[in-house]
Amino acid sequence: MYASREYQGRVNAILQAPRLTVDGITGPNTRAGIAEAMKVRKVRKQEDLFDRGVRGVVWHWTAGANGLIELEKEAYNFLTDTKGNIYDGNSTIAEQVMYDWRKGIGASHTKSMNTGWVGVSQDAMAGANGWPMKWGSHPITWEGTDAMLEKTWEICCEYNIPVSPWTTLSHAEVQQTLGVAQRNKWDYMVLPGYDKPSDAVKIGNVLRARMLEKFG
Repeated sequence: MYASREYQGRVNAILQAPRLTVDGITGPNTRAGIAEAMKVRKVRKQEDLFDRGVRGVVWHWTAGANGLIELEKEAYNFLTDTKGNIYDGNSTIAEQVMYDWRKGIGASHTKSMNTGWVGVSQDAMAGANGWPMKWGSHPITWEGTDAMLEKTWEICCEYNIPVSPWTTLSHAEVQQTLGVAQRNKWDYMVLPGYDKPSDAVKIGNVLRARMLEKFG
C-alpha cells in the first residue's frame, strides 16, 4: 500500500532527522530505519507507521481571488480565506486515502502525490508572480496562513502525523524534499511582507516552527 519513498519520509519524520535518503530504493538502510521507527512508535507492522492511511499535509495557495469557487473546493480538502476562516473542500480525508481520479474520489492537489495526502490551501495569490515579485490582487495574509497552520495541526493531532519537512510541507518543497517532480510550484516560497521568493525549505521551516509555537 505504501511506496518505499513514503516509508523513507515517514521514518525521517518520526525520528525528526534525515535518517534516510528519500530515493524510493528499499535497501538495508531503509529496512533498518523502518525497524527503528517501528520501535519508536511501538508498532508491530510497518504499515502502522501511518495512521488510517494518512501520509501527511501539503500546503498550497489557490491562485484565486476573494470568494471560493467550486473548482477550488474540488481541488483541496480544506481551504482558508485571507481573513482566517476555514472551509471544507468537497473531499474528506477518508476519501483522500482512497484517492482515485478515474472515479472522482479525492482531491487532485499535488502531482503524483495525492493518495493519503491532505491538501490545505489558502485562497489567495490571484495574478501573483515571483520573478519579478508581483503580489497580484489578492495576496496571502498571516491570518489566512495561520488558519492553514491551525487546520494542519488539528489534522496532525488526529492522525498522529509528525510535524516535519517530510510530512507537513509546502507544494514548493515536495520535489526538493520528497523527490516527486512538480511543475515549478512556488507555494510557499514567500510569506506576507516578502519582497522576493526564498528557498522553499527555509520558508517551510518558518511555517512549521510557527505552527508549533502557536498551536502545538
